[in-house]
Amino acid sequence: MSKPKNGTVAAPVLRHHTVTSADVAREAGVARSTVSRCLSGDSRISEATRDRVVATAERLGYQINKIARSMNTRKSDLIGLVTSGLSDPFRVEFLDHLIAAIQQAGFRPLVIDVSDPALMETSMLNLLQYQIAGIVVTSGSPPPAIGQHFLRRDVPVVLVNRAGLLEGADVINCDNIAGGQLAAEILLASGKRRLGFLNMRGGTYSGNARGEAFVAAIAPELASGAVSFTPLSCNSADYDGGFQAGLKFLGKENAPDAIFCGKDHIALGLMDAARFELGLKVPDDLAIVGFDDIVAAGQRAYRLTTIAQSPARLAALTIGRLKQRIAGEVIRDERLILPVELVRRETV
Repeated sequence: MSKPKNGTVAAPVLRHHTVTSADVAREAGVARSTVSRCLSGDSRISEATRDRVVATAERLGYQINKIARSMNTRKSDLIGLVTSGLSDPFRVEFLDHLIAAIQQAGFRPLVIDVSDPALMETSMLNLLQYQIAGIVVTSGSPPPAIGQHFLRRDVPVVLVNRAGLLEGADVINCDNIAGGQLAAEILLASGKRRLGFLNMRGGTYSGNARGEAFVAAIAPELASGAVSFTPLSCNSADYDGGFQAGLKFLGKENAPDAIFCGKDHIALGLMDAARFELGLKVPDDLAIVGFDDIVAAGQRAYRLTTIAQSPARLAALTIGRLKQRIAGEVIRDERLILPVELVRRETV
């Protein structure tokens, strides 16, 4: 034990083993349970005692054993995030905002990749081992039986831009119907007459909903013969899918002169195929509307007219609903709709 110059005896600093709450209790002169109450914010502890315990914990370098705490409480501060890779620009932007929102709310994200749908069931079940406090599904749709495993254990499940096929789960979608209608309105107003909707073959819940709303909005013009409509599909919901679809469909006689794409990423590939491979002028020869308003859509190379959904607002809605569920608040409406808006640029 060292003696400082002023003659006082310094408290020993524990260096050779992991500091425990018992060490903090002994140094602070309190019971071990008091340490736990102080560090968990228990209002019954006096301010003087809390200050002494916190100062002691900081001096000793004590870290709360969250694994042990989760075993005792059967809940951790982890939020499971189920996603499918990081190749989709909008998903990347959304996850960036969502992870930040989760951390600001006092939780920690635990991300699992379900790029292989066959592994979704196993991967989600593995999350139960971590005593997660909640789960957000941004890709795929969990089998109802798997989702019920979480709900029966009072673990809230939020599906984002997914089909609401899991009873008891919260569903947060952007307004796909309004988005499809806005795309139809601007393309009809442009004077184009050969309309098309381009999306990945088979589609996703969101993409299919957008396409259905688009077709419903142009139905009166279709019935009168004022316009024609061609459903188009690509092999993948990304830039290359849109590019290859452009080469396949735009070189034909009476090809669409106005196309609504289910995602911006598809629209950017379609646009480059039209401009650089087929020599078409956008928007003179071909008008294009996308959906999402990813960063690239606003860049000078594209200036894509699109339907915007805000990843920041979507993340705020998601973590807000999770916090309500984790706190045990009674919520009647399990569905939330994120408004969208038309962003006018240079492709219509």
